[in-house]
Amino acid sequence: MASFKAIELEGGRRTGREFQFDVDTRQAAIDALVNALGIPPDTAHADPARTLVQIGDARWSIVAQQKTTLTEDSTLRRGGAKHKQVR
Repeated sequence: MASFKAIELEGGRRTGREFQFDVDTRQAAIDALVNALGIPPDTAHADPARTLVQIGDARWSIVAQQKTTLTEDSTLRRGGAKHKQVR
């Protein structure tokens, strides 16, 4: 499952209002945003690339988020590997 973040913009700058949604598609993120704001779905107008959504006077940017994975410490990961000899 993908993760999307909706960021409210005003004049090209963030307002500080954000939502995060764990959904499969960008359209599902737009639908989740409309639901979270409690407004009728027909009031949201998305651009063709679906990265910017106009809802009334507010603009929301929908961006995909990379899910971070925990990585092992390099000493644990390379514990059995042969290393170059240090002089």
